[in-house]
Amino acid sequence: MPVITLTSDYGLTDHYLAVVKGRIISELPDIRLVDISHAIQPGNFLEASFILRNCYHAFPDGTVHLVAVQEITENRRLLAAELDGHFFLSADNGLLGLINPEVRINRVVEINLKQEETLFPARDVLVRAACHLARGGSLDVLGRQVKEFKESAQVRPRIPNEGSLILGSVLYVDNFGNLITNISRKTFHEVGQDRSFEIALPRRQVIRKLQDSYYPASKGSVIALFNSQNLLEIALSEASGKYYNGANTLLGVGVQNTVTVTFK
Repeated sequence: MPVITLTSDYGLTDHYLAVVKGRIISELPDIRLVDISHAIQPGNFLEASFILRNCYHAFPDGTVHLVAVQEITENRRLLAAELDGHFFLSADNGLLGLINPEVRINRVVEINLKQEETLFPARDVLVRAACHLARGGSLDVLGRQVKEFKESAQVRPRIPNEGSLILGSVLYVDNFGNLITNISRKTFHEVGQDRSFEIALPRRQVIRKLQDSYYPASKGSVIALFNSQNLLEIALSEASGKYYNGANTLLGVGVQNTVTVTFK
């Protein structure tokens, strides 16, 4: 049975999500629809790409992922891409290249389904494209292949020539207020080579030790650890009660803020 996933910045209050789902079910009554997230911050395709990167591989090959975040861009292009055995449908807003930068995108086409100008691309265009692919249809039928599409600055840390620094940034703040950075365990150890270190956050907070879990430190302590995605994360130990708002609130740090690791 084919699978279509939905990721959007629609929230759960308005009618937009229901309309998209209704259109899909009308075309494919037996489709398996899976909601990934509809709590993406409005227009935040960086957040959407991070969530997709960490969950799309859990779905079977051939899954169609419809992403309705920042649907209308200046160039007004809508794209369909094949990546790692999956299909992704999105506006040309920089999201595609961030879903998994380590895996080559096989093909990208500009969706050309004859349609009057629309202010609701997910309903009027992306749904039709998603259903076509879910039926086993060819990507090439949707439009012409494109070699260039909008790409965002790569969310990888910078390593200056001297090799004693990693200049990273916060990629994502999860529901617990944990700050997830773009510094991987592999990069940390390759650059660090078992040297002592300091992790510097905005507002001059410094961490000099890595924890193995969220619990060894005293409750409410700011800690650093490698999470289940093997990315450096800044969190509060046993965040609950008055600490429930998490590290982002306590430290005043958010997405795209700089995190610097200095090795001695």
